[in-house]
Amino acid sequence: MATIIDRDILLACTRIHSMGKGGTAGGSGTVIYSAKNDDGSYSTYLLSNEHVVDNNIDVKERWDALLRRTIKDQFLGTVDVHFFEYKWEHRVVGAASKQADIMAFDKDEDMALLKIRSEMPVPAVVQMYPKGEESKLRIGMPCVAVGAALGEAPITSYGRLSQFGREIDNREFWLQSAPIIYGNSGGSVFLEDIGEYIGIPSRIAVTYGGDAITHLSYIIPITRIYKFLESQMFRFVYDKSFTEEGERKAREEKLRADRMRMASREIEQGQKPSEQDTDVAVPNS
Repeated sequence: MATIIDRDILLACTRIHSMGKGGTAGGSGTVIYSAKNDDGSYSTYLLSNEHVVDNNIDVKERWDALLRRTIKDQFLGTVDVHFFEYKWEHRVVGAASKQADIMAFDKDEDMALLKIRSEMPVPAVVQMYPKGEESKLRIGMPCVAVGAALGEAPITSYGRLSQFGREIDNREFWLQSAPIIYGNSGGSVFLEDIGEYIGIPSRIAVTYGGDAITHLSYIIPITRIYKFLESQMFRFVYDKSFTEEGERKAREEKLRADRMRMASREIEQGQKPSEQDTDVAVPNS
């Protein structure tokens, strides 16, 4: 018998509207970090799928004075995030819209990290499944999927973990049976018994004829989420030994080092930096 979902899990689920090139896209997002800063403001981050906000991600050419050449740089727009308000614990009575910036993304990994512009506290933050403990998960464990399916307020569905180690495009996915549908992308899957966040609904299984099988879906596992946050230098989200400011400086330093390495490599090859354009996009700062 399915249990009543914890209210904090619903409060941490958001709806995302992304208006950009090619029109409007939508999906879900999950609050994975919110902390009070020294000045009393709050920093809040959400995780979603890259394809939910892809229309607000653009790569354009610009002149780089340091490299003395044209490079490809990232131009990131803002998206609207809707936080839902509840009465009587589980009755939705409205939603508050807040703007968010795209702080990091990986198209191949299909993940995007957003930061809310508002510096006010948010109602809830999910509890992430502990890093390095994935070997304790078992097939058949009950789970619950939460997301703004079809653009609605958070909808929950129940199922079970069904498969680990499923490779698609050389990346691991987990299969689970909690039904999801369009709009669940970027949402969340939790272990039902303990309410810990274990993945992002990302793909719906389809038949050979292209029909959607909504009760079999692939999720980006928590293992890949941790790797994404580490590679993008947002480790403070899950590790208190890192700070938001420290990671920001580390990203800036990496960007400078990457640019200098590009210039040095060309000098070593005896090529003037201005002789040709580069196809390498400057990493997100």
